[in-house]
Amino acid sequence: MRIKSTVIGSHPVVGEGKDAIKTAVEDMIEAGIDVISDGQTKTDMVGYFADHIPGFKVEEGRSQIIGRIRPPEETPLPADLKYAKALAGSKAEVKAIMTGPVTMVFFAELAPTAPYKGFRDEALYRDIAEALAIEAEMIQKEGFFNFQIDEPSYSIGAPMKMAKMALERVAESIKGTKSLHVCGNLRGSFQDIVKIEGIDVLSFAFKDNLSNFDTVERKLLEDYGKRLGIGSVSSTDGSVEDVGEVINSIRKAVEAYTVDNIAFVHPDCGLRSLERDSAKGKLRAMVAALKAMKDEME
Repeated sequence: MRIKSTVIGSHPVVGEGKDAIKTAVEDMIEAGIDVISDGQTKTDMVGYFADHIPGFKVEEGRSQIIGRIRPPEETPLPADLKYAKALAGSKAEVKAIMTGPVTMVFFAELAPTAPYKGFRDEALYRDIAEALAIEAEMIQKEGFFNFQIDEPSYSIGAPMKMAKMALERVAESIKGTKSLHVCGNLRGSFQDIVKIEGIDVLSFAFKDNLSNFDTVERKLLEDYGKRLGIGSVSSTDGSVEDVGEVINSIRKAVEAYTVDNIAFVHPDCGLRSLERDSAKGKLRAMVAALKAMKDEME
């Protein structure tokens, strides 16, 4: 059984700077996660990129689009990723996590100085896609080839034609494994998401969105060459799931999609909003459940 455990990205913040990264990485390693992140502890998912991509401005925690978006000349992300990798050693793989083009747009304010017609301007999506594609290339040059792209906006009314165009531009710049994470209810978006080219794994929330089991179709996954990441613990409810409960979630996914079509088991979304002990408990329960499932199937 090749299914691996991973995180969606963010972790409760304890301390600042490298201390926060160190705590997050140690928590993930201690829990036994196979593929970890750097914890995304510095700021919100949009600010992580808006603070160094030309055309954006971050002020008092809010990201604004103030001019034409252009590719960055440098990125601070590899330094955090390399630090996380050094801490992890051979115990876990470190993946790079990027916020997708649509979410960068949807969760930012469009200032009057920006040369775009509005949030449905195709030029806006082309520009942010190009900027993120260049950023991904910079990250790869530092030795990271496992990427996750976050697009929560896909479940809340994203313009899917432009979303597909923008994400495919980012994906074509990445040579390694490419996962797309979309949280929330997929009823209105799965048929479009599964057709996005260049993406290997689709990571969805199944713990708090049980209806996604009815929406995500095995045949379409296989037709378009996609594997799944299964959200199996809640990212909003702080109570730690019983291992048996997580086993049931994974088993339901295996029965619906088969083992071969599942790449990862992970939380529904990032765990940053939870207490640290709760986040650690959820990761431990998830790892224990996956191990029990593997033992059961051998």
